[in-house]
Amino acid sequence: MSPRAKKVLKGVLFPTFYLVALTFFLLLSFPYDRLRDRLVAEFNARQPAGAGTRLEIEKMSGYWISGVEAQGVKLHGAPAEQKPDGKQENGRVVTVDDIHLRVSLFRLLFGTLHIAFGGEAFGGNLSGSTSDADGARSLVLELDGVNVGDLPLMREVVGLPLEGKLSGNIDLRMPEARLSKAEGKVSLKITDLAFGDGKAKIRDTIALPRVEAGELELIAEATEGRLKIEKLAANGSDVELAADGTIRLREPVDMSLAELSFRFKFADKLKTKNDTTKALFGEPGSSLPGLFDLDPKNKTAKRPDGFYAYRLTGPLGKLDAQPAPLGSAGGAGPGRGTVRGFSGTR
Repeated sequence: MSPRAKKVLKGVLFPTFYLVALTFFLLLSFPYDRLRDRLVAEFNARQPAGAGTRLEIEKMSGYWISGVEAQGVKLHGAPAEQKPDGKQENGRVVTVDDIHLRVSLFRLLFGTLHIAFGGEAFGGNLSGSTSDADGARSLVLELDGVNVGDLPLMREVVGLPLEGKLSGNIDLRMPEARLSKAEGKVSLKITDLAFGDGKAKIRDTIALPRVEAGELELIAEATEGRLKIEKLAANGSDVELAADGTIRLREPVDMSLAELSFRFKFADKLKTKNDTTKALFGEPGSSLPGLFDLDPKNKTAKRPDGFYAYRLTGPLGKLDAQPAPLGSAGGAGPGRGTVRGFSGTR
């Protein structure tokens, strides 16, 4: 070996090999269990007294050079309100099977904290990034094939068993890292949407059969924390849903305040599907009302065109639904709809 080659080995290759070996050793020996325990303890300690929110992480390991991977992540919500019969339901549990986070070291050199993430949750995949810079936090989130029936907030809002796959993206910029000041856009779709199972009841009185709503599309824009619904529509084989309105974003998101108008109409195909649906909705053309129309709210909300018009107001996690005033279209026409509107009949 020539003297020049030896010099290159000593000056470049040996230090590089040493650096790689050191990095590999640090990754293998890094105390990820202690990091996990510290993160969990810090998060739980920062929750308000009596909130009942707590974090669990089953396992944590390294992900590339500047990242970590967590498995079995569970976020437990506060217990639900006590029912009249004295029973108390458990709080919501958000479960993430696997998620990895990676910090951009290059951007960190310039004072920007940028974290890219991805993982598996709710039967689908999620990916995106979040950055803190110039006094604001940005969030880009992409969803693919997420089971809507596994999303706690969706179950609370709709109040019925749900099926469907959620995909789309959320792109928000939040001054002072506050959702209540968010700016940006939301574009989501739910394919093969269906709700009801013939057992779960609306307002503890009417058991709704499985209703196929087809594809639901949501397009909304946030300005200074006010989310305007530009399109929220579904037109399936069993039901047509239409809605519009605004949502004042708050932290946590289930405390966001809604002012929504919505309409829904069941298809004749569903009404005549079997004896149960005939009794529930009434046969088309018959003067005899079905059980659904005997409900006082539904009776008031029904319009001559067969649509039911409601107003939804209050926190997303506990919406109040009231029939829209007679003569009002409910603010939403066919082709601009929402599954959320139907939940108001609870």
